Amino acid sequence: MAIRVPRTRAGERWTESRYFGFIRSALRKASTRYPVKFDVLNAARRAKPKGKAGKHRFEYKCKGCAKHFPQKEVKVDHIEPAGSLKTFDDLPGFVERLFCEADNLQVLCDTCHDAKTAEERAKR
Repeated sequence: MAIRVPRTRAGERWTESRYFGFIRSALRKASTRYPVKFDVLNAARRAKPKGKAGKHRFEYKCKGCAKHFPQKEVKVDHIEPAGSLKTFDDLPGFVERLFCEADNLQVLCDTCHDAKTAEERAKR
């Protein structure tokens, strides 16, 4: 018989892990509208060269490979990862790193971002 994890949150429907996952997800969603992210994105922007195919008006320079990409192919990445949120003690540091200033953010193309994320996960 499997050991059942106690459900202590949300009217005894959620485990502690699910509860903090919910909070982490809500904070990450809010961070997508954080104005500093748009400042970093705009700093990496240039007008699309004439004659280049596609409907996009701007391209963004990847900090990793130094190539230019349309906005849908780049992400604003935290240089120092926001980290985990597993307890209330983690909350202040997580929020501080998630809603950081521009010096801890960079624009990466999808390929560079995926490689950086994989590297960070391997270190854990």
